[in-house]
Amino acid sequence: MSFPFLLGIGLALNAAAALLTLWRGSVDVGGATAGTVLGTMIFACGGPLFWLVLMAFFVSSTAIGYIHRSEKEWLSAIHEKGSRRDAFQVLANGGMGMLTAVLYRLTSDPAWAAAFAVSFASSTADTWASELGVLSPSAPVSLLTFRPVPRGVSGGVSLLGTLVALGGAFFIALVFGVVNVVQASLPGGFLRIAIAVTAAGFVGSVVDSLLGATVQAQYAAASAGGGPSADDMRTVTERRFSPQGLPNRRVRGLSFVNNDVVNFASCASVTLAMALLAPLFF
Repeated sequence: MSFPFLLGIGLALNAAAALLTLWRGSVDVGGATAGTVLGTMIFACGGPLFWLVLMAFFVSSTAIGYIHRSEKEWLSAIHEKGSRRDAFQVLANGGMGMLTAVLYRLTSDPAWAAAFAVSFASSTADTWASELGVLSPSAPVSLLTFRPVPRGVSGGVSLLGTLVALGGAFFIALVFGVVNVVQASLPGGFLRIAIAVTAAGFVGSVVDSLLGATVQAQYAAASAGGGPSADDMRTVTERRFSPQGLPNRRVRGLSFVNNDVVNFASCASVTLAMALLAPLFF
């Protein structure tokens, strides 16, 4: 199929999907627009089967977000953004997938096909872990210090979250493995591809937690009484301002590094690493 034909079909499919998710409240207008561009480019450059990998990430992550949703409403006090994804969130999770699909179209290099799979394995692992890890019966600990941290705070890990992250990476590895059987974008057996993509995707979620525990900005929530001390991690938040508009005090991390930056950086690191190391595996 020609590129213009794929571009047209991709635009129609992704515009329809964007309108549906906008109506469902999963994204805002910016997120719907970014998702349309991202999905269209992946469809046009990688074909319908690459697009299925994107859909596997998006549909599964959206569905998992509804699990015990009412029990996670308190996370709005910690997380900088709500449940509706904006353009930055969409690109942070899917931007590397779009880039690798374009590079695969331009070069036909299998390394970029492997990198494409890993980008979504990493994003899926992180998203699943973020959505379900907070439901863990055991308290999370910092990946850096192994000391307990509040639920929902970036950099915290739990056994449930770790297993879910591994499951998310494995899910995308299986989807891509099936896609590759049909499309043969990447040489190598199904098992080898599944193991490599799963491992790299899981490493991406670990890098995300490590960056969240070190460089991501975290704040002590302000209050009318002057706010908590910097050591009072019970009131930690990723929001710069309180609901009353009071500035929160930054207690760790870099002010310009939010969750979107961490998501993109962790995904990009393992995606590019796979592009470089793919010849060793395949």
